[in-house]
Amino acid sequence: MKLVDKFTLWYLSATLIILPLNAYISYQSIRKEIDKATVERLMHVNERVAGQVKAGEPVSDHTQGCKIVVAESTADVPAGHVEVAEKSIKDIPELRDNDRKVIVSSYYNINNRLYKVTSADYVTRPEQILAGLRTSIMWKVVILLAFVILTARLVSRYVLAPFYSTLKKVQRFNLKTKQKLELPRTRTKEFNELNCFLEKMTDKAVKDYSSLKEFAENASHELQTPLAIIRSKLELLSESDIRGEQAHLIGDMQNAVEKLTRINRSLVLLSRLENNEYEATEKVPFSQYTRDALSAFCDLMALKSLRVKSHIEDEVCLHLHPSLADILLNNLLSNAIRHNQPEGAIEVTLNHEYLMVKNTGHPPTGPTAEMFQRFRKGSQCNNSIGIGLSIVKQICDMNNFEIQYHYASGLHIIVVNFPSEAAASKLLQNDERYLHEKIRQ
Repeated sequence: MKLVDKFTLWYLSATLIILPLNAYISYQSIRKEIDKATVERLMHVNERVAGQVKAGEPVSDHTQGCKIVVAESTADVPAGHVEVAEKSIKDIPELRDNDRKVIVSSYYNINNRLYKVTSADYVTRPEQILAGLRTSIMWKVVILLAFVILTARLVSRYVLAPFYSTLKKVQRFNLKTKQKLELPRTRTKEFNELNCFLEKMTDKAVKDYSSLKEFAENASHELQTPLAIIRSKLELLSESDIRGEQAHLIGDMQNAVEKLTRINRSLVLLSRLENNEYEATEKVPFSQYTRDALSAFCDLMALKSLRVKSHIEDEVCLHLHPSLADILLNNLLSNAIRHNQPEGAIEVTLNHEYLMVKNTGHPPTGPTAEMFQRFRKGSQCNNSIGIGLSIVKQICDMNNFEIQYHYASGLHIIVVNFPSEAAASKLLQNDERYLHEKIRQ
């Protein structure tokens, strides 16, 4: 839900709560003012009638449209006393009305006699006031809803224009360009604070990125020289007159140096992947890349006596960087060979929806959910450095591919799904069902 919609709902909810309360207060105020004005008018009528009595003038039964009654009183009340009464005549069937009557009685001392002058008039019923307020509230709600719905988005475009401008610039911001993020100043205090924070944060991110990239490149470059020296010294040492035990130690050291070299290259590659240094500019013929990768590993597969099956559809093209396509295929195939068993099998399937690599092998010793984490191995293999599948996962995440791992009936199954998650899930379910059927047979 958009921010403007949330504010609109909040405003309408508050209005629907406040309007009935305001109507009740208005009703009480209007009724009180009507009664007050009626009482004041009747008191004025009573004073005028009392003046007529004092002057000896005849008094009419109606004065200024009000019923008048003048009579001597024996009540023990002081002169000037005023009584106000309210009478509803809705219980009188003959009138068939619900009118409300206000009666004002005033006491006057005229010629040493106490007179009671009473006047009465009809006033507006509460139902009439409520009916008018109800109609008014309904129209207010309708007009308010229409006005808010029609103008909320127009007003939000103006009010939130600086926010949307900032959002677009932040979305286009790229660390690799090393350009400073410049955001416009606005008259809204909160937006200015947000822009200042984003500018400081992006400036620090650019500096940190540059420092980290420089450190990774320098570390990789500096490590290559001592590794090359160690490798050459070990080769020279292995050519000298050494005993069998020394040769075994030298071989272990050479293996360790080669492993360290692979780790260094893989970590540099991961750093570049995380920094999005590989951008896909065009589609690559992934079918041909897969065939070339299988051809490159055919000697190694033959050395391990592995049976290879491939089902590769033609014209499978992916929006992927060419280097990443090679790395993805090489890591998946080398992982399938390394973790395979002698005289095992490898099956590669590629179509427009997914890439699937199956290989025989021992069950994974660790949790399969951690298979794509760095330095996590599914089985104890001395030749594995534990980064290959992490690189594959990073490549898939960069290109919105989904990768899944599954082990069933002695087969390691990795599926890289190109279009959607549903196809990969369905594939694994069908593959598992197929394997169970084979087991039953």
